[in-house]
Amino acid sequence: MAVALVAVAVPWVVALWLLNGESGWSLPAWLFVGGKGLMLLSTAVATVVRPRQAIQLFVARYRFDRHTLHGLLQASTRFGWELPQTAIGYLIAQWRVASGRVKHIETLDGVTFVAGRHREPHTTAGMSLGCFVQMWLPRRAGENCERWAWHGGNEMVRHEYGHTVDSQLWGWLYLPVIGLPSLVSQALDLNPKARHRHDDFWVERRADRLGKRFFT
Repeated sequence: MAVALVAVAVPWVVALWLLNGESGWSLPAWLFVGGKGLMLLSTAVATVVRPRQAIQLFVARYRFDRHTLHGLLQASTRFGWELPQTAIGYLIAQWRVASGRVKHIETLDGVTFVAGRHREPHTTAGMSLGCFVQMWLPRRAGENCERWAWHGGNEMVRHEYGHTVDSQLWGWLYLPVIGLPSLVSQALDLNPKARHRHDDFWVERRADRLGKRFFT
C-alpha cells in the first residue's frame, strides 16, 4: 500500500510543479489533471446510478496481485507509467456501469474484469486497457466471471491478462505499439477480403505467452 501511495502522489507533485513552472511542459500536466477530473466525474455519475458497482470499480484501482513482486510492480506502474490506458479503461468501465451494461465485476491477481452480455448469444469479446479488462460474455457464462474463467473461458481470461502485463512493460507506449495495432488487426479480421487472422497477429501471440506465464 505504501508503494501505491507514493505512486499516486508522485505524478501529482510533478504535474503541479510543471503547472507552476515555465518549463514548457504545462500541456501534459493539464492533460493529467483533466484526465483525473474526467475519472472523478465518471465515478460520481456511475455512483448515482449504480453505487455498488461504481464503488467496486473505484476500489479495484487499489487492488494488486497477492504475490509480492508482481503486486509491487502493479502498484508502482499503475498511476503514472500506465496512466493513459488505465484512465481510458476506467472511464469505459464506469460508463458501462452507468448505462447498466455490467453484469459482474471480478478482480483476479490485481486485474479487474468488467463483464457484460454480448449482443450475440454465443460471441465473446475482450479489450484490455491498463488493469481493466472489458469483457462481453456469451449467455452461458453466467454471472460469475471467476467461475467462467476456469470453465471454457479461461483461455480468453489468460489472453487478456497477458495484455495487462504488456501494459506494465510498455507504459505510455502501450496504446500506439500494442493497443492500436491490435485494434487494426481485429478490424482486418472482420473483413473477409483482408484474409487476416487476428489470433496469429504478433501482438496477440505475445499476449498468449505472457498470460500463460503470469496468470495463476
